[in-house]
Amino acid sequence: MWYNEYITAAVILIRGTVWNCKSNCGGTVFIMKAYRIHGPHTIKLDEMDALHVGENCIKLKNLMCGITPADIAVYDGRMQTKYPIVPLRQCVGFVSEVGANVAGISRGQRVVAYPQASCHACKACKDAHYTECEKPRLFGVEEDGFLSDFSVVSAHDVYTIPDRISDSEAVFIEHIATALNALSRLHVEKGDQVVIMGATVDGIILAQLAMYYQAVPIMVDMHEQMLKLAQNAGVYFTVNAVDDNVCKKILALTGGHMASACAYLSDSQMSLQSAWDYTAVRGRVAIVGKNAMADLNCNLNGMLEKNINLYTVVDCGKNYSSAINLLANRTVTVDSLCGSTVAFNDIPSAYEQLLGDHGDSRFKTLIKI
Repeated sequence: MWYNEYITAAVILIRGTVWNCKSNCGGTVFIMKAYRIHGPHTIKLDEMDALHVGENCIKLKNLMCGITPADIAVYDGRMQTKYPIVPLRQCVGFVSEVGANVAGISRGQRVVAYPQASCHACKACKDAHYTECEKPRLFGVEEDGFLSDFSVVSAHDVYTIPDRISDSEAVFIEHIATALNALSRLHVEKGDQVVIMGATVDGIILAQLAMYYQAVPIMVDMHEQMLKLAQNAGVYFTVNAVDDNVCKKILALTGGHMASACAYLSDSQMSLQSAWDYTAVRGRVAIVGKNAMADLNCNLNGMLEKNINLYTVVDCGKNYSSAINLLANRTVTVDSLCGSTVAFNDIPSAYEQLLGDHGDSRFKTLIKI
């Protein structure tokens, strides 16, 4: 099988990283290699103790990771964390070992990690509703992430993926699941006109899903290059926030009613206050994602005057399995959203480069482990 070489590597290297498995997995201590952020602008490749797989956990040979704006914010000291910490929450890996109590996951399968570690102690976790955990901890921020050769995680915090999804595509599953959550919170229905503020990775994926559910996306962005990318993804209506009279154009596209729903991407670099202008009376606005690089500020008077319902979408909800299915069936395509692929040895310089780009999330930076 194709994965034999990874199993061999796992046996030879005998390395693994750890998140909060100290209480849940237990086991024998080995040596692993992992990048850790020791403080602002300081990332080092460390050798450190790691836990062997416990009875409720699995060991992963990490294959591909994705960098998010939150990872850059941790590196820049803008996001609260406890240093040193292993960064990155988006990871696809190969299962090299399974714990004695693990069912439904086998050695040799590829899995993608859920971005948050469940606590295994709250009522939701005890009822096996792990995506509803009351005290989740974000990998790479509140728990050690996946920028390492091997990882040990709870079997409840990973999802198996089919062979037809490549490693680089699998990194986008969190984005697809978050977009699904946004559409659900906005109560988007067939025929709804949805303004999407930000042709970012999340925004373009959100537009593809809106079209799949027969809504009409209107993409607004300040970068013509990204608007063309949205057009190539099938988005017919695009508005340049720099060159166009946005309100006038949306008014025309919606037959004088403005949009029934608006998704504001928190990393779009646009004004949240504009969302009230683009949305119809008694419409719906969702703030999608946490802005890791700057605070969000706006005047709420416009929202109150138009009786707009405001929602927040900061996680994936229960949408990981659906996201995997949509990606496998090519309902969503992500190849055009891939930026550079960074080698494991080039991590420090890649972080400095991304910091210079101010954490811009318009293309996805991938890391090959």
